[in-house]
Amino acid sequence: MKKINPFYYFILLSLLPVSNRLFAQPMQYDAKFVDSITIRLPASPDDTSKVNNLVKLAGMHLFINPALTIKYAKEGAAIAEKIHYPTGKISCLGQSAFSFAISGEWAKATIDINEAIPLCEKYSPASMIYMCNIMVIILTTKGDNEQALQWAQKASQIPAFSTGEDVHKWPTYMQLGMINQTLNRLDSAQYYADIVLGYIKKYAMVQPELTRDSYMLLGNITFKRKEYQQAIQYFRLASDNVGLANVYHTIQQPDSAIYYALIGLHKGQVQNIPASILAASKILAAEYRKSNPEEANKYLNIYVDSKDSLYNADKLKQLEEIKLNGQRNEYELKIKETANRNSFMLYSLFIILASLAVLIVLIWRNNRFKQKANQKLEASFNNLKSTQSQLIQSEKMASLGELTAGIAHEIQNPLNFINNFSEVNTELIDELEQEIDNGNLADVKAIAKDIKENEQKINHHGKRADAIVKGMLQHSRSSSGIKEPTDINKLADEYLRLAYHGLRAKDKSFNATMKTGYDESIGNINIIPQDIGRVILNLITNAFYAVKEKNTSASSPKAAEQPYEPTVSVSTKKIDDKPGSYRVEVSVKDNGNGIPKKILDKIFQPFFTTKPAGQGTGLGLSLAYDIIKAHGGELKVETKEGEGSEFIIQLSLKENH
Repeated sequence: MKKINPFYYFILLSLLPVSNRLFAQPMQYDAKFVDSITIRLPASPDDTSKVNNLVKLAGMHLFINPALTIKYAKEGAAIAEKIHYPTGKISCLGQSAFSFAISGEWAKATIDINEAIPLCEKYSPASMIYMCNIMVIILTTKGDNEQALQWAQKASQIPAFSTGEDVHKWPTYMQLGMINQTLNRLDSAQYYADIVLGYIKKYAMVQPELTRDSYMLLGNITFKRKEYQQAIQYFRLASDNVGLANVYHTIQQPDSAIYYALIGLHKGQVQNIPASILAASKILAAEYRKSNPEEANKYLNIYVDSKDSLYNADKLKQLEEIKLNGQRNEYELKIKETANRNSFMLYSLFIILASLAVLIVLIWRNNRFKQKANQKLEASFNNLKSTQSQLIQSEKMASLGELTAGIAHEIQNPLNFINNFSEVNTELIDELEQEIDNGNLADVKAIAKDIKENEQKINHHGKRADAIVKGMLQHSRSSSGIKEPTDINKLADEYLRLAYHGLRAKDKSFNATMKTGYDESIGNINIIPQDIGRVILNLITNAFYAVKEKNTSASSPKAAEQPYEPTVSVSTKKIDDKPGSYRVEVSVKDNGNGIPKKILDKIFQPFFTTKPAGQGTGLGLSLAYDIIKAHGGELKVETKEGEGSEFIIQLSLKENH
């Protein structure tokens, strides 16, 4: 029987977090979830939610209690079959096949894969990549590397593979490299290793598991080329203790070989990976053969026991082969039935098309008339789009105009500081010259220190002015459409102050209280800052307009007995959602007159505005709504007539790992 390389188990583990098309993957054990769902599950109805919960339970027990993993996966597959939930059954079969594969139960794993393949081809073609990769593990466990190579190549030829991201192709390329290395086709192995090396440079920080396994591939290739020092470096980067033990065993450094083999054996036993147990115990038995026969015998027994558990007795294997052949024949029969059905459908389609040809000739004249009408309609539509584009640009320029006055006010403050400190420095330089002439070194140093401090303040306020100008340029330029890490708190605060000063520049008598509450735990989030900035600016400008309108009416003689304090509040909040994702809320609240219920459902419609003619295009909120939708979020409003309104931006985001 051929030696099994533990790499194939690790590569399957690294494949799973990349695939988002299948539930079948190890999951972090959640005791609260397990306790809760285990109690409720028996009484819950047989539906898709129950199947999904069983898949989660199976994933959580994968490395803790494999028997429970199989139990939950098989129970879920049976329910999915009963309720006609094919994708759920694929997930259950993938979960059990994965558990069988990493435990060395290749025959049982193959049974599950053969049952899953027809479902994948019909309902989830992309899942075939995952099934092919499990077949690679199964076949390499059996020692059939040539057939394993065919399955790895099949995975790379699936249409979803070519259209997927590079990081999703990484595991399959590693399998192709490792199989070629096992078959001593080192040139082909190096070809795939070079591809994998490029992925390490690109994705090392976001995919540590794949990076580890890539170094394992490179270590195996350099080991076979007898480049032992290079192999040691790669195995260290991969934290591959068995690989390191094998190198040190080969170059006859027994202490190091034993040290790393013991670590590899312990990990293999804890994680129930037979291949690691086999490889490590074999090295330990060989190293202790001369120095400590008793220890050598101990590890030889571990090797034999592990090998016996991995490879079943011949009769059992023959029984499993009979089952596999039966499933294979059934699968081939289904393929033939599908081919016959497709031929019949093709023939029927030909007859239908021939019949339709007659109708097409009769309809042709009518279509000519419709084409002329469509051309006129298209011309009208293009004119409408052109007008709409002009109005949208007008709204953006109006937004920029709101900022201009605020920016002018903001930039005046640092310029005043720069001018004042420059004048002070001029006077200090005159004093400095006098003290130099008088020979007062202590006073010279003190004045020089003051000049230096003033220069630092000039530099600080110069940078502040520069930042304001850059912010204005960023707002005025067209959106790049590319999301980038952005401090949402800083963005909201900047537009709050600029909007306020812009309104103050138009109306010196206006004053308002500004309140802020920023959640510092949010950090940077991936958004298009120009677009989100326009949304926030629009909401804040509308809020100031609302409190200004209410303040004007509150200043009348009739309302003088009820003092009114215009207030605009801007806050942010991070809300934990399901695992791996969260929401960020940006709230803009005012204590204005609120929005009447009769027009509440119209405020996001294009060209609808409550402002007097000439003061608004009616596109601000409509554009804001579209921008937030394009970010996968929601724009909500809560209002109470006479008391004020609150606009809430909700953005759904994923955790960065």
